[in-house]
Amino acid sequence: MTKYLNCLKAVALAFVFGLLAACAHPDSVNLGTSYDSVMDKLGAPDSRTVLPDGTLRLVYSLQPMGQQSYVMIFNKEGHLIFKENLLQQKYFNEIKPKIMNEQDIYNMFGHPCEKWTYALSGEHTYMYRFQDGGMDWALWVDFDNKTNEVLRYVISIDPWTQRDGDDDKNI
Repeated sequence: MTKYLNCLKAVALAFVFGLLAACAHPDSVNLGTSYDSVMDKLGAPDSRTVLPDGTLRLVYSLQPMGQQSYVMIFNKEGHLIFKENLLQQKYFNEIKPKIMNEQDIYNMFGHPCEKWTYALSGEHTYMYRFQDGGMDWALWVDFDNKTNEVLRYVISIDPWTQRDGDDDKNI
């Protein structure tokens, strides 16, 4: 019985820590917060880029379950001066086919929700889920397998929302 209770306590403790970790969200970080505090709260970002003016750009992707990817800009003194969700049209317009590559897109948006490979066409795709106007959408960025160069990007309805509930219909 004691082993059972110890196991139950361990599971409960793991659950509590899981809930606390789930609270670590870019929305919970305020402007002015120090870089070190953000690292303590959110952990390592998907991408970290020092910009030409000396500021630091971090990207935190909440994919696959979330529908956001956040950019955080820190001034030279190490304080957060800008934060915004990247998954919106004004940032999609910055995608430059034939100029940007896979690493550029990863640095821009962080890790994608899904990666797809199309061997016959020699292409692969990153999919990012996002919301706009109360609708669930997907951004698809296509790359050449040989050069990793961006070929194109398209927006469609989020296929995950099309799958929701499909299994329940067969019960």
